[in-house]
Amino acid sequence: MENHLLEVKGIDVLYGDVQAVWDVSIHVEEEKIVALVGANGAGKTTLLKTISGITPAKKGEILFQGNSIAKLKPQEVVDIGISHVPEGRRLFSSLTVLENLKLGAYPSRARPLMANSLERAFSLFPLLKNRKDQKAGSLSGGEQQMLAIGRALMAHPVLLMLDEPSLGLSPIFVRTIFELISTLNAQKITILLVEQNINQALKIAHQAYVLKTGKIAMNGSGDELLADPEVQRAYIGKRWSKS
Repeated sequence: MENHLLEVKGIDVLYGDVQAVWDVSIHVEEEKIVALVGANGAGKTTLLKTISGITPAKKGEILFQGNSIAKLKPQEVVDIGISHVPEGRRLFSSLTVLENLKLGAYPSRARPLMANSLERAFSLFPLLKNRKDQKAGSLSGGEQQMLAIGRALMAHPVLLMLDEPSLGLSPIFVRTIFELISTLNAQKITILLVEQNINQALKIAHQAYVLKTGKIAMNGSGDELLADPEVQRAYIGKRWSKS
C-alpha cells in the first residue's frame, strides 16, 4: 500500500443546499508538486478550504501522514504542518512586512525557529528584506504574493497549499512565482497548487487533477495532461506549446 502524505477520499462539500464538490478523491505524494486545475467554479478553492478545516466536508475522509484531519480546526491544521496561501493573499495590510512574517510563526513548533525562518524568507525574497518596515498594503501585487508565501513558510509546513498564486500578476512576477514554486519543491516542500494558468501549472506538476463542476474529470502526470488534446482544447487552446 502506498504511503501518501495527503489523501482525500470521496469527499462531498456543500454550501447550504448547493453541492460544490462531488465524491472527490486525490492524493499527494511527499516532495511532489500536485496541481488542481479547471475553470472558475470547478471546486478547486473549496477543496483547499476543506483540507484546511475552513469548510467542512459533508462526507468522506481526509488523511495527512496517515491521520484523519477532517475534524481539525484551521489553526490545528497549520500546527500539524499544512500551510494555506489563500486566493487574494489575505495579508494584514496595516502591518509591516516584518510583522506579517512574524505572525506566520505562531505555531508552537515554529516559534523557536523564527530567527532562522526570517533569514530563509529574506534569502528567498531579497525584495522583502529591503521593504521589511514598509506596510504590507503598500506593496505591489507581486510583492504581496511573495509576502503571503513567505508568511506561510514561517510555519515550517510539510505541505504548502497555494491558491491562484499568479492571479492578477504581471508576466514578470508570474514567471518569478512559478520559479519559486519549483525552488521550494527542490527544498523538499510538498506543494498542492490551484492555478488557472494551466499551461504553466502542468509544466511543473508531477501529478495533476482536472476538476469540472465539482468532480474529478481527468488525472495524470503534468506532462500527460499537458499533451492531452481534450485538455488543450478545453483549457489551454491556441496558447499551448511544449516550449
